[in-house]
Amino acid sequence: MSKKQLIKLLCLNLGLALVNIILFSRGFVGLTFGDDALLTALAVTVIVMSVIFFGYGNYKLLFSEPEVKLLKGGELTETKDYIQALDERHGKKVFDPMIDTAIDQVYRLLDKDKALDSILLQYFTPQEMTYIRFQGVIDSVQSLFYSNIKKMINRIIIFDNKDYVRTVEKMSKLRNLPTLNDPYSPSSQAGKQLQIYDEHIKYVRNLVNDNESILVKMDSLLLEISKLDDMSSQGLDNMDAIREINELIEQTKFYKQN
Repeated sequence: MSKKQLIKLLCLNLGLALVNIILFSRGFVGLTFGDDALLTALAVTVIVMSVIFFGYGNYKLLFSEPEVKLLKGGELTETKDYIQALDERHGKKVFDPMIDTAIDQVYRLLDKDKALDSILLQYFTPQEMTYIRFQGVIDSVQSLFYSNIKKMINRIIIFDNKDYVRTVEKMSKLRNLPTLNDPYSPSSQAGKQLQIYDEHIKYVRNLVNDNESILVKMDSLLLEISKLDDMSSQGLDNMDAIREINELIEQTKFYKQN
């Protein structure tokens, strides 16, 4: 269960409790069960409605299927938005370790960005062309990094975890049965379905690895910049770390995957 669901669950139950305290407290409304038929009827109504809201609300929050809504671009604007969106995807156990790694990568990227900016400002002013070109490279690689995060989140969103678990269990049971050559046999269909889910898992894992590669290249860039004594805008193009980063950006420039 995500933190967002827990907060909603807490708000619902605390809200119901607070409403009942106000309605049945003598210091407020003072509903009672007694000789007054109207107050008794209202008290019974409140209790029945509270039970209905409690049961229905908790069921919806705990067991209802979340709406499948992919991220298109404008929903995530700040770093905290990406971290929150990743954290909300917890619950599909096969992805949980990758999500934890991705969140850690975001924090590491922030640290590297601060370090890079601090070192650059020791050599250049923000108005210098070399600083602007450095910053342009850093911005481009960060854009690629966060684009990978968005793709990762979207792939996790469309992943049917319940069916994946059922398919894994089915394959486990069928593993000891004789091989069936019929392409429409349960074992064959389950195998194909599991292969599709494995592709989703592999895709997310590859994105995590791609972002790890980005972080390594930023470390190389940080190391090279820290050794600068005199750097011109022409010399910038000859830095190994810059060339590697530009190659990485070019590799993903001509395609998009959601």
